[in-house]
This record gives sequence, C-alpha cells and structure tokens, in this order.
Amino acid sequence: MKLNKLVSLLVVLALVLTALCSAAMADEDTIKIGAMYALSGDKAAIGTNIMRGVDFAAEQINAAGGINGKKIEIVRGDTQGDAKIAGNLAERLITEDHVVAIMGCHQSTLTDIVAQVCDSYEIPLITAISTLDNLSEKDYEYFFRLCPMNSVYVEDMFKYLKEQSAQTGKEVKTVALFCDNSAIGQELERCAAIYAPIYEMEIVATVEYQGGAADLTSEVLTLKKANADAVLCESYIADSILFTKTLTEQDYHPEFVVAKANGFADVSYVPSTGALSNGIATVVEWNPDLTKGQDVNAAYKAEYGLDMNGHSAESYTVVWLFKTAMEAAGTTDGPAVKEALENLVVDGSFPGGGEIILPYGMIDFDNYEVDGIAHKHNNKYASVAIAQVQDGEYKTVWPLEYAGAPIQYPAQYK
Repeated sequence: MKLNKLVSLLVVLALVLTALCSAAMADEDTIKIGAMYALSGDKAAIGTNIMRGVDFAAEQINAAGGINGKKIEIVRGDTQGDAKIAGNLAERLITEDHVVAIMGCHQSTLTDIVAQVCDSYEIPLITAISTLDNLSEKDYEYFFRLCPMNSVYVEDMFKYLKEQSAQTGKEVKTVALFCDNSAIGQELERCAAIYAPIYEMEIVATVEYQGGAADLTSEVLTLKKANADAVLCESYIADSILFTKTLTEQDYHPEFVVAKANGFADVSYVPSTGALSNGIATVVEWNPDLTKGQDVNAAYKAEYGLDMNGHSAESYTVVWLFKTAMEAAGTTDGPAVKEALENLVVDGSFPGGGEIILPYGMIDFDNYEVDGIAHKHNNKYASVAIAQVQDGEYKTVWPLEYAGAPIQYPAQYK
C-alpha cells in the first residue's frame, strides 16, 4: 500500500516537473519586453494609441524571424496613469513576468519611478515619450531616452523660425511667449531664455495666464502691443482653442505662431477652431505627410484604420531599438544589452529592418551637457517636426528636407 502511494507520488512529481520544464522551454522561446502605459483610467486613450505602435513593431519583427530566432512577447503593464502604481508594477514585471527589458512610461513622473526600479534590477529601460529634462540628469545607468527633451522641443521651434526664412524671405528677430503659468509654461520660458540669444532673437514679451481661463482678451492685447515677429505658445487644449478665437476677436494676426504641441496638437483643436487656426504651427513628433515612414504608416493604417502619430511612431521605434541592441549583444542579459545600447548607432535604417521613420536620420544614445547641466543616455539626434494647419489639416513644413508642404506665410487665420 505504502509502495503504491510512493509510486503515485513520484508520478505526480514527474508530471509537475515535466509541466514546469515545458513552461520554462516555452518561456525560452520568447523574449519578454514590458510595456508600461496607462491602459485604463482617464489617460487610457493615450496608452492605447502608444500600444498600437508597440504591437505593430513586434508583429513585423516576429514575422521576420524575431530576435535571434526568438519571438518577442509584449507584456503589458497598466500604470493607470498613477505614480503610486508604477514602482510596484515595474517590480512585478521583472520578478514575476520575467521581462528582460521595459519601455515606458508616458508621464515623466512615472518614468522616473520606473527608472529607479530598473536600475536596481539591471533591466534596460527606454522611454519613447517622456520629455522632462531632469530624467537624464539623475545618472541612471539603465535608463535611455529616444524622444527629445523639452529643451530640444523649444530649440527646434527656434531653429524653424531661423530656417524658414530660406523659403519665406522673412527674418524673425523678435519673439513673444504666451504660456500657462504652471510648470509647462515655466519650461517654455526657461528654454526660450537659453535659445533666443543663440538664434539671434530677442524676447520682447512674456505673457502668462492662469490655466483654464475664461477670458484671454487682456493677454492677447498685450501680445498685440508687443508686435513680435513670432509668438511661441504652450497651452492645454481649452486654452489653445480660446487663444485662437481671441486672436481673431482682437484682430491680431501674428505672421508666425508656433506652439510646443500640447493643446495645439490635440485631435480636437482643429475641429474646434475651424478656419481660424489656418496658419498656426505646432511641434509634432511625426505626421502622416512626413516624407519618411510612408510605407510603415500605410501598413499600420491598413491594420488599425488610422494613421500613426508621434507617440505610436516613437513607441514603434523603441521595439526596433531593443531588437537591434539584443542582437548586437548576443544575449538578453541586462548589463550586456545596456552596453549594446550605449554603443549603438543606427544610421538611416535598422539592421535587417526599415528606415528610421522619425524626423531625423540617426539614433545614438550619448552623454552631453545642456546649459551646463550633464545629461546621460539621451538620443543626441532626437528632434521634432513642425506642422502647420493648412485648410484644416496638419501639414509638415519643417525640417524642410522632410516637409510635405510649403510654409503658408503669413498665417491666414481664415
């Protein structure tokens, strides 16, 4: 009787061990990459859009043989947009789901928390989207940033104003700033103070307002009095709409208005302002008429029924970066992949893949200084594009070599 029980126990143990071994072998056949974005809550629409870019890249790579013959498995981590969740979620992805790398987050505050966790576990983290400058000031070893920092966004706005004269003949010498008095507005002011003298422009007015304002008449009249060649803006969506309508109400039509994305790039901005927004320009990370990435976008649109945007294009690119680094390292071991990312230079296109679809030609994670402050593991070639509203659509007008349309000058507002 005891012998039968022992045999039965051994059989059960053998079955359990077989199942565990099979699961382990199955795990070895995939490379697990964590993707941490808000997939529920009030920021779920942003996270869902980002994940389309992630999934599309993984599908393409897997269809072509994966990473060194192994399929990518994307493991979702729903941050719910909540900083209280981010740290524990990252730890769970690493210790329970056994991801070998993480991409995320959308919000810079969450990315900062996740970077600390990834450093402690030696897991490479690439953010496709988080732009807050100080993320790369903290000397994280395993944190890498593909997208531009906030300061790069603002510098590119000045570059556009400088270079557009080759097409319009108008030299911009003076600028005015219009911004929310919150942290985002302060960033525009800080960065503009750095780059205005570099690009030989003078800031002649800085107009702040309280976010969610019911009326912007006095602020617009102050801008009108300053009569700058260009106005640089940073506003959330409701304020962007009100500002645009108030320009026409007060008969003020600056030759150039350039926004640092945010509300001016929101999907509801043009429908809410109609023809009044024609001529207003905004920063974009990618745009459907950009001369790069057309084939990728066509395939993406065929699958999802909509065009890529900046977030989905950047998250798509990060998956390709992990593939390239892991193949260069010959392993998914964290320190080896980190070293591969540090040495990685993508020039024009990915090995065995397509072109860089973003508005720049190279990717290289480097260490450098901005205004005397050291930054680590930033893509030194990251930049943005400028799109101008023309006939109710965003048309890429800068960089000039990637533009899908000429600059409308002066802005029409009708």
